[in-house]
Amino acid sequence: MSNLIAGLAVVISIAALVYTRLQVVYSRQQLALGERVRKEATEPYVVPDIQPRAGSGLLVFTVENTGPTIARDVELDVSPPLQGGERTDWDEKLAQVVGRKIPHLPPRRRLEWYFAFGPRLFDNPELPRQYTVTVRATGPGGPVEPLTYVIDLDVMQTLALDRETVVAKLDTIADNTKALRKLPSK
Repeated sequence: MSNLIAGLAVVISIAALVYTRLQVVYSRQQLALGERVRKEATEPYVVPDIQPRAGSGLLVFTVENTGPTIARDVELDVSPPLQGGERTDWDEKLAQVVGRKIPHLPPRRRLEWYFAFGPRLFDNPELPRQYTVTVRATGPGGPVEPLTYVIDLDVMQTLALDRETVVAKLDTIADNTKALRKLPSK
């Protein structure tokens, strides 16, 4: 009987040891996850995009720090090179600007550069519709993990991009005002 009790005690001790080991492993995982969440919550997040500029039909390439801390030494790698199709020299200037290192980008700072006139871009099937942008930056805790974004312009193609610029609309308003002035008054 005492051998049975001793054997049972050994089995219970082994089970307790296994359970304790699992708790240690789980605690380490939780600690590592908590540390990662804390670190990521204090990192800058630099997001590149191509967006319509309201009321103009223009598309702009944007870079914005949506994180809570300053991003330093921001580098963008864009593939294929941005090609808006307006003029080759504009595409070259944009590539040159985007290829430069941005020394610092404070939280909520947004930079934007002219990319293309949307309706003309979408009328040209030869132009790339997808760009892959990899962002490298340094945050307060050192280098931030590189993030890769895919900008898919086909998603934007169905948006209601204005074909007229604000200036053209103002000209229309001015013409209508002149026409109203020519109407006889009562």
